[in-house]
Amino acid sequence: MSRNSLSLEERIQRLEDIHQIQNLIGRDRYGGMVQYAQKTPGVTIEVAHWGVFEGSAGMKKLANLTASHKEDPKGLMFMHPLTTPVIEVAGDGKTAKGVWISPGHETGHYAGELRAVWAWVKYGIDFVKEDGEWRIWHLHVFAILRCPYEKSWVEAPNVDTDPIPDEFRADKPTTYDHPYSTTTIQELVPSPPEPYDTWNPKDSYGPPEDWG
Repeated sequence: MSRNSLSLEERIQRLEDIHQIQNLIGRDRYGGMVQYAQKTPGVTIEVAHWGVFEGSAGMKKLANLTASHKEDPKGLMFMHPLTTPVIEVAGDGKTAKGVWISPGHETGHYAGELRAVWAWVKYGIDFVKEDGEWRIWHLHVFAILRCPYEKSWVEAPNVDTDPIPDEFRADKPTTYDHPYSTTTIQELVPSPPEPYDTWNPKDSYGPPEDWG
């Protein structure tokens, strides 16, 4: 559906949709309640090298994993601001897609010690509208770099993280993990969404449909 063919009411609805999506992700980054789809199958979160977490059980597992890193909250700080949003709402108004870059910083336990690191990531997210409200359908966190604050990403591009306990391991391995390295070429992943009329699984930011 061409933007030029939209009525004034449809244009206003698009703006309201984009505003709601921005607030949804913004509240999540502020540490609020994450609103995942409840009535649409196939909800997933993929986190860089951690892997893919599926459905309500996977969401709970990931939440417990995150909480386990904060058992002793003294000195911890995790901030991931959102920049450069590109959001496209489908022509039929049922789904939406968005990408963000997050130049973040973290203070957490890495390899057994409290460390301050730069933690830059990208987000590629598919949204679905349920009962008039936007919900996260597929959320994919793409690593850019995680380096000590006192060193550049050329010197130390990736800080070692503690191993994930078996009870919190992802349901499936990661489908894409390509952080910065001095020996590789960076790729435009995820690519910003293009205008689209209706949902096509091939364009999802989630894991591919044809798992082996």
